[in-house]
Amino acid sequence: IDQTRGWFYSLLASSVLWINKAPYKNVLIQGLVLDRYGQKMSKSKGNVLWAADLFNRYGVDPVRLYILVKTAPWDDIAFNPDEIDNVKTYLTILLNILKFADIYMELDRFNPVQHSLEELIGKALPEDLWILSSFYSMVKTVDDAMSRFELHVAVRSILEFTVEHLSHRYIRLIRRRVWREDEENRYAAYTILYHVLKGVLISLSPFIPHISEYLYQAFVKKYEPNEALSIHLSSWPKPEEKYIDLKLEDTFSKIFEISSEISSIRNRIGVKLRWPLKEAYIEVKDQDVAGRLKEVKQLIEFLGNVKHVEIVSEAPEVCLTPDFETVPLNWCIISLNKKLSRELYYESLARELIRRIQVMRNKMNLNVDEIVNVAINTLDSEVNEAVKLFEKYVKEEVRAQAITTEILEGMYTMDWDIEGKKVRIGVERLGR
Repeated sequence: IDQTRGWFYSLLASSVLWINKAPYKNVLIQGLVLDRYGQKMSKSKGNVLWAADLFNRYGVDPVRLYILVKTAPWDDIAFNPDEIDNVKTYLTILLNILKFADIYMELDRFNPVQHSLEELIGKALPEDLWILSSFYSMVKTVDDAMSRFELHVAVRSILEFTVEHLSHRYIRLIRRRVWREDEENRYAAYTILYHVLKGVLISLSPFIPHISEYLYQAFVKKYEPNEALSIHLSSWPKPEEKYIDLKLEDTFSKIFEISSEISSIRNRIGVKLRWPLKEAYIEVKDQDVAGRLKEVKQLIEFLGNVKHVEIVSEAPEVCLTPDFETVPLNWCIISLNKKLSRELYYESLARELIRRIQVMRNKMNLNVDEIVNVAINTLDSEVNEAVKLFEKYVKEEVRAQAITTEILEGMYTMDWDIEGKKVRIGVERLGR
């Protein structure tokens, strides 16, 4: 009330008297900032939080972002400093996405000027078109929210897109494409990822002006030196209707729902996601949905780590046997073959070895393109058989020139327990 009488009315009266024009179109008044328990802050109560102290501890942008995310700007906010760490987690995820993109783009000498979105859109895979559509749907939501002063809706939409769609889903889908040197369409993935990341940074710039500027200079200006001098001089992203495909977004929503349910089944039966399963049947009555899922069933196979997925109008009788676990959803029925054959078991062991070797590569601070020699030493016959059967696959996944059983002097070695089996692994750095 004091602000309304003493500041906004004064501004209005002064401006009309001076230039015969209102100084503003709208006024948004922020609610009160209360302590974490919803109590008014007071020196006598000892519950006052000083802005300078918060800025020194957490940084200006994380505090600003927390206030924006916490509640609608016109509502009172119960300010809990401990919750700022949750916002910093979002920013860490964004940094990790940018780091991932930069590593592989630099490795492949990607140049966004030479690989325009319009040029490569024809080579894009369904997951590329989905993330592009999701991005522009997010831009549309942000524009609508900002026009209504719903800053909390705008910021939440950007963060949800960045964490859930970009990090947890799209990066997972393209990671293998950019890792494998023989994938021709990885430049389509780079182009779309770069386009989306650039747009995300600009969208975040009003909310985290300092961090977004730093990331813009480190990432965007690195690949496009002639872009705007500052992120705050860049053009605000506009919704591109030609890239928005709501049916495709619905298809991917169903893909992720299926993969999530398969993960839940795996948890229930005690089979890790790294361990491949033979088959799954997805019974879908809606023919339009069934047709769309058939076109991208390879993504369900990848996300669920299932060798073969069949989209059917009626599940076969084999799904009624004890080998299958069946779960109904409101639009489909998932039947997953939970039986682990001997070959699948050996492949599972190979994947466990790959994960350990990747951990060792990280501990050795190896670049992603560095080649290594690997030694896998164990007395366990099943592990040795897994290495024999899947040697080529293991070598591709860890970028190994050779796999032997002899631990050589100078190798970085670690002892592992893999499903109760004692394994010693050695890794030798060979370079690029």
